[in-house]
Amino acid sequence: MKLFPALLQLGSTTAFLVSRGATISSSSHSSMSQTTTALKVSELHIPGYRESKMPFILTEEDMSSSDGSTIVAIQEQTYTSQDYESQIPYESGHLLHKTKNQVFSTQECQYIVQEAEYIADQMGWTTNRHGNYPTTDIPLVELPNTLRFLKRTLVERVYPLLRTQFQEFLPPGDAPFKLQVADGFIVKYDAEGGQSELKPHRDGSVLSFNIALNPAHEFEGGGTWFNSLNDAVKIDEGQMVSHASGVLHGGHAITSGKRYILVAFVILEGYDAWSMRFYNSIRDK
Repeated sequence: MKLFPALLQLGSTTAFLVSRGATISSSSHSSMSQTTTALKVSELHIPGYRESKMPFILTEEDMSSSDGSTIVAIQEQTYTSQDYESQIPYESGHLLHKTKNQVFSTQECQYIVQEAEYIADQMGWTTNRHGNYPTTDIPLVELPNTLRFLKRTLVERVYPLLRTQFQEFLPPGDAPFKLQVADGFIVKYDAEGGQSELKPHRDGSVLSFNIALNPAHEFEGGGTWFNSLNDAVKIDEGQMVSHASGVLHGGHAITSGKRYILVAFVILEGYDAWSMRFYNSIRDK
């Protein structure tokens, strides 16, 4: 199967299982009940993150040219507040952001969905990886072409965007490598016979983001629902929603069609105590 033709030469599938550290459950958006599930936000608190983050770390091999003779330099994108919309104000910043333009191109999104469906035809979509709030998904470690593309894209596009969006909260002097994806997967919502929504929950990380992988006109409803807004934030193909993981959110139901998104949980390496303080400070926002 040929995907990402320009990046195939720039990986093996490994087993992956990490539980989502959610702390709030709800049977509806209007009725919330707090549980006693422990708060978990880093590899110190979720030991599995120590291993699960490894496939997402950019290596020298990932930076090599197609013939392996040279290293292709990283080219980080720069962003300003004009590149995204911000909601849920907190202290001097915001806990939720939505990009105005695509972070992934239409072609990149299509390649990812194609590979996900191709692999799903062989192994099926998983439905029980996240014990508390399971999604119909495929771990990114099962998608070698997508994973290779993503490792470089995280460093060049996503991490710089997150550092700009959450600069008011991140520790001073945060280096690019400090932000690290610890869990990533492709979620499929299907209004006909599949999972159509995800109940409100909190993620077990510092930051979370999702990127829409198919056009909004292919389904009705959808978006990421936030308790603070009592509404869903919707994006189109290639756009990204990012938020503090401790903010109560869910997958708003689709009523027709199929919706694909790439979801990732991000930790801040070397700042375990800070991560827990930040998580606790915003979890009721």
